[in-house]
Amino acid sequence: MAVETKRVEEVLREGGFTSFHRKVVAITGFAWTFVAFEIILIGFVLPAIFETFGIDQNVQPVLYFLVASATLMGSFIGSLVLGRLADARGRRMVFLVSILWYSVFTALTAVSWDPWSVFGFRFLAGLGLGGMLVVDPALLSEFLPPQSRGRFMVLLDFFWPIGFLLAIGFWWVFIVQGVTVAGLASWRVLFVVAAFPAFIAFLARVTIPESPFYYARHGRLEDAARVLARIGERPVDAADLSHEQSVPRAPIAALFQGVLLRRSAVTVIVWIALNFSYYGLFLSLPFALPVFKVVGADVTLLAWFFVVSALAQFPGYGVSMHLVERWGRKRTLALFLILGGVSGYAFATADGLWALFVSLAFVSFFNLGAWGAVYPYTSELFPTQYRATGFGLAEGVGKITAILGPVAFGALYASTGQNVVAPLTLIAVVMALGGIVLAAIGPETKGAAFH
Repeated sequence: MAVETKRVEEVLREGGFTSFHRKVVAITGFAWTFVAFEIILIGFVLPAIFETFGIDQNVQPVLYFLVASATLMGSFIGSLVLGRLADARGRRMVFLVSILWYSVFTALTAVSWDPWSVFGFRFLAGLGLGGMLVVDPALLSEFLPPQSRGRFMVLLDFFWPIGFLLAIGFWWVFIVQGVTVAGLASWRVLFVVAAFPAFIAFLARVTIPESPFYYARHGRLEDAARVLARIGERPVDAADLSHEQSVPRAPIAALFQGVLLRRSAVTVIVWIALNFSYYGLFLSLPFALPVFKVVGADVTLLAWFFVVSALAQFPGYGVSMHLVERWGRKRTLALFLILGGVSGYAFATADGLWALFVSLAFVSFFNLGAWGAVYPYTSELFPTQYRATGFGLAEGVGKITAILGPVAFGALYASTGQNVVAPLTLIAVVMALGGIVLAAIGPETKGAAFH
């Protein structure tokens, strides 16, 4: 008599959400916090860096935004290479190495001697960041039970605005108030501070096992059962797992063939819209907001704009977390992108202090809510043998446009006589178009088989 076997997905569903999942969410969330902290921080400290090296950012805005984009350039390469490596050699190795690499080169940024050395160190740190942005959500999605996957994938991004708020706080203390350590320039101290939590996160990650999906795909059912037992906190017999899960490594060309072609196209379009709009706007805020007459050079008012933009992200994630499970991944993501574009245009054309505050809050709400929805959506678009590669594709093309976001902002700002309306409008249009295309051609993944 044949013994009925189960897929990894079924075992995870039966085991439910456990203390193991709380630990993994906390560890990945902690790293996510300080990734956000460091990425946002560069926009705050670049004026101080340029001042140290005697360069006027208004005279060389393209160089300014090129250095601001250095981490994203490295992330583009890291996400493509390390995403593929994670599918071929395992999630855990990339999960560990990428954050350690990122921590080392973030700390080394403190010894930069000119803008191009800052660019180089940020680029190298970005290689590790690319691995983190690809593997963290892929690995987390493969630990979570399907009934909880959507909301806890969104919860991962909930840690992002915490990092945003920390960046604002450190900017205020070290840059605005001029606090320093051992006579070092404040921005140098900040990069060392940013590297330390990433190293602590590396030590915590050592306790996280390999993905059971990865083991099962490679026919290592004993290892898959061992990890599943640890996740579900109950025994799992390898004989109960399905051998049908063992599949060969798939060629990357298949991402652009058959049923995966449409999914890859949707992934590319959505991630382009999100990256261009987020990095184009938020890396440019310290540069753009003082241009508005109601803000000017008032540093305290500028800080409040940053705080409002960060705080508005929390309810955005909260609403997104609820809607991805109740309403669906595709609908939530498309709606948030479209409304984010509308809000972005309102911000670009705002006239008056309160109009700026409210419109920026809505841009933050919808844009970051969309970021929350895109992670469960992307993880469910691709089968396990392509999951990290699919995330690598998403992060790779996304980071190309993330690089173009602030660079295009600087170029348009310079070519229009230091006017921020044109670059901000472009950002809004790209965001809205991404939502419209997704609504038209994107598949819904809520409730679909995860394998």
